[in-house]
Amino acid sequence: MFIEEYLEDLRRERFTPRAIVTCARRTAAHARRQIDANPSAVRSVWSVALGFFAAAFVAAVTLALAGERRLAEVFFLETALVIVPTFALVTLHIGLLRDESGYRLSALNVPITLTLMRVVLLPGVVRFVLDRRFALALAAFLLASASDIADGWIARRTRQITRLGTLLDPLFDIVFNLTLFCALARAGLLPAWVAGVATVRYGLLLVGAAGLYVFVGPVRVQPTGFGRMTGVLMAALVGLLMLVHALRGSIGDALLPLTRVALGVLLSATLAQVAVIGVYNLRTMRGKSEATGRVVGDVRWGAR
Repeated sequence: MFIEEYLEDLRRERFTPRAIVTCARRTAAHARRQIDANPSAVRSVWSVALGFFAAAFVAAVTLALAGERRLAEVFFLETALVIVPTFALVTLHIGLLRDESGYRLSALNVPITLTLMRVVLLPGVVRFVLDRRFALALAAFLLASASDIADGWIARRTRQITRLGTLLDPLFDIVFNLTLFCALARAGLLPAWVAGVATVRYGLLLVGAAGLYVFVGPVRVQPTGFGRMTGVLMAALVGLLMLVHALRGSIGDALLPLTRVALGVLLSATLAQVAVIGVYNLRTMRGKSEATGRVVGDVRWGAR
């Protein structure tokens, strides 16, 4: 977690090694103070982690009893290995667990829990795709996609929008999609060039946004209508891709090439959009052009 006043000092000192070390120490001390100030929230974070751990174990037991012992072991191990660093990251950012008015919350809410569930499901989706268990992969992917839709809807509907949620949701979306496209390509479901375009697109979103935040100035995340529509269409095409592989036969053979082309074209178009608007944002944040907001790909970045 970066604190703006610390980053201002870091920029002023032009990112010298000494300044970087000082910023890291101050940030770590800030995170420790936030953890000490809200122990109930920390307990909530790891209670949710324990719940996901138990759910993953039950799913693994079900697979093992169905005769998929090796798959069950790998699935459970990979899921457990993702849970620990993910919830450690959330703990370090516990100071952002505040409502829109800035009041500290004592526990994770439903939208954040759903966002975290999407990350916990990722290892399973990837493992099922790599092992070519497309029915299982599709089921896990649909559950993850449903959580992606539900977290934002519930947050807006029930006024449970938090600073932590607005940070985690787009970050986890990028990680989820980037990892999934790489897995699809490795399993032979997508051409390498489509995975390459996806890697550049999501890598540019992640690195570009982080670069603007660290090197240029303060930003905030706000989903856009275009980003939501793109995400829904992308999820639908990925789900269709898994479905046609699960179906096999004439219908799958007929739809597979078209689905691959559609994904490639959509990713290429949004890559161009991300690159152009990223440059526009940089000019805006440096004062070289005027704008009411700063848009980077699927999210809107604006002054706090």
